[in-house]
Amino acid sequence: MDKKAEKTSTTVTKADSSAEIRMPPKLEAMINNAFTVDCKFIVGENLGKAQTIFGHKLMFILHSEVFESMLCGHFLEAKSTEIPLPDDDPKTFRNLRLILYNLRDSQTEVNELDLSDTISLYKMCDKYMFKAISKLCVEHLKSFIEDNQRDCNNAVKIFPVAIDLRNIDLQKNVETTLSINCYPLLSSLNDLNPQHFLKYIELHTKQNQNVVNHLKLFEAIENYLTVNDLIPQELVDTGESLQKAATTNLYGQEAMVLLSQERSLELLQKLLSHIDFVKIKIEDYLKGPGVSKILTWQQKYIVLSQLCTVPKPSTIKLFQN
Repeated sequence: MDKKAEKTSTTVTKADSSAEIRMPPKLEAMINNAFTVDCKFIVGENLGKAQTIFGHKLMFILHSEVFESMLCGHFLEAKSTEIPLPDDDPKTFRNLRLILYNLRDSQTEVNELDLSDTISLYKMCDKYMFKAISKLCVEHLKSFIEDNQRDCNNAVKIFPVAIDLRNIDLQKNVETTLSINCYPLLSSLNDLNPQHFLKYIELHTKQNQNVVNHLKLFEAIENYLTVNDLIPQELVDTGESLQKAATTNLYGQEAMVLLSQERSLELLQKLLSHIDFVKIKIEDYLKGPGVSKILTWQQKYIVLSQLCTVPKPSTIKLFQN
């Protein structure tokens, strides 16, 4: 490939999120022909309709310790030409296969992926210990942050990945960008799971310390719990379920629902521990927390009575963090 062609091939934009990186037609036709390969991967059965993806065992063995053990060890896959991968995403696996065959430059192939596909590929490579490709994914993820440090939405999306995969270097890059912007309360936070959201709120209050807008923080918490259906309404309002749990033997689905409600209540209490109601004006409190579904009427009364006290307390917290 001449320099001009090589330069052209590397200019695929990140914005084309619907596109899937592809092999040259001739090679793609060959690798999808069962006569030219030695195995086929049955991918995604647990995620929907499984897809058959052809490949060569050697290519996966060379780059992954997991596949080396699977295909060379004392596993059924070692003697089979069909390799089931029921929990993996077919599109992500095809991207992985393309990069393994390294048609041009591996970093170039990874750089053609959008943010969502890069995150998916990184998770898959971490799962199967494709260490070299994992590093390429990390570098590409950093570029999504560095391209525009004033836009934190990409950093928020990468935030849970860095935590879950325990990548300290990537986590530092993410937290640096978020720190520059004081851990903004974005709508994209609603896509985080409860533990990641709680971690983010902890970092938000720590970063902003004495300048936290407690009304906006309360609204962000309420919105997150509402969008994700995590308001333990029955527990918060009456406590009847907790009393029932103490006096009744629960089984099956009923017990699982109760456990979920208890966890939601624990999350709610941890989140509310970051709210200092004394920092909210009475008129704002009456229009916001005072009519909120995430506070009981008893809690609303306690807060309001203290807000009306002269002099006001130095702090008004329902829970301590």
